[in-house]
Amino acid sequence: MKTALTGTPGTGKTTISKMLSDGYGLEVVDLNEVIRAHGYYTGWDENRHCLIVDIEALNAHPFSDGLVLEGHLSHHLPVDRVVVLRTDPDVLRARLKEKGFSDNKIRENFEAEILDVILVEALEVHRNNVYEVDSTGTPSISARLVWEITQGQGLERFAPGQYDWTGYLNDA
Repeated sequence: MKTALTGTPGTGKTTISKMLSDGYGLEVVDLNEVIRAHGYYTGWDENRHCLIVDIEALNAHPFSDGLVLEGHLSHHLPVDRVVVLRTDPDVLRARLKEKGFSDNKIRENFEAEILDVILVEALEVHRNNVYEVDSTGTPSISARLVWEITQGQGLERFAPGQYDWTGYLNDA
């Protein structure tokens, strides 16, 4: 069983992944490390200041079972479950500002969270195996909920469509 842990940048993927590894003993793979280590990119995007990932090459990587694949592209991979972390857009904006993101990058990710971009992409690929966790609050609680999903516990509680951030559209 492989689980994708995805979400808009700033939703807590890295923090929660560390907790899943340290506190729950799950094996977590940072996709950004895999991309860099294996050269699964085709260049550099000057506008976004990031690597242009070769999704096809990443998709062909031989990931073993029993992993949590962490990264905002993980929902594009062949996995058994997808957990999409969701964060209140005001909290997300503050987190991204704290991380030093540019105003344009903050706006892009703020809008992506409001419009459910990652969730919609995940549903297009994985349909009935997508789950949502609100990571606005305490990371330890979010990590516990993600762990429950990896264990197949109470999956109906995490059905997609629970979070509607469209009220923030006027702030975008």
